[in-house]
Amino acid sequence: MSLIESDDLREKFSKYRKDFLTLNLPAIENHIIRRTKFRIHYEPSSILSYFIESTVLRSVGWVPGLFGALLRNLIYQPLFAKMELLAFIEAGVEIKSAGSIELEKQALIHRGVYLNGWHKNSRICLKERAYLDRNVTITVHENGYIEIGKLTYIGPSTCIAGPGPVRIGSYCLISSGCGIYGNNHVFDDPTILIREQGFTNKGITIEDDCWLGTGVKVLDGVTIGKGSVIGAGAVVTKDIPAYSVAVGVPARVISKRGVKGSSLEK
Repeated sequence: MSLIESDDLREKFSKYRKDFLTLNLPAIENHIIRRTKFRIHYEPSSILSYFIESTVLRSVGWVPGLFGALLRNLIYQPLFAKMELLAFIEAGVEIKSAGSIELEKQALIHRGVYLNGWHKNSRICLKERAYLDRNVTITVHENGYIEIGKLTYIGPSTCIAGPGPVRIGSYCLISSGCGIYGNNHVFDDPTILIREQGFTNKGITIEDDCWLGTGVKVLDGVTIGKGSVIGAGAVVTKDIPAYSVAVGVPARVISKRGVKGSSLEK
């Protein structure tokens, strides 16, 4: 951190301290609202809407079993952008900004999943019978869009984030511990904090019928073509053609599905 940035931080905290010591109530209220929004990790349309949503979600979010899932399907519907019949949410799922989330019929969300819609102008969309296994994290930021296709399985502890857009097609298999990140930080200037240099977001597309092995990482700007297989631990940094088998860091195509004896390197 540069001396200028250190001075800026000291000045900012000095102002906070002065406001509290002098009982500057409008400034104190503004500080509290800003910190509350930071703590809850998204920007609700109002603090009141946040407390209404959190109260409703917590009131039945703990109820176990099939009865709990049916109860949540009934009570959660007014909170969500869309929640169709028999969208199944297990107990212990954490949801923020439900008004930015769409669940089509029979979408299945297991215990420990974290869904954060972040901003009201963003969307997380789970298509029909999409399946999120335990501890999946999906976070979308301002103007972002994340879509999980029909009958697509997302394995345990996978993280999907962006503004994106991130589109995962239908009938895909995403194994445990994968990371799909629809943005990239700018870091060209060493005199400025990386977090203050902004980011780029080109988006990610994973087409239908793809299989990503355990621990695969997919970086921003990538398209993985239909029917492709990505080997465990690979880092995908560039487009993968349809029906390819790719492995390694960075991922490279080693063969084509359906072609006997194929051995390609790129």
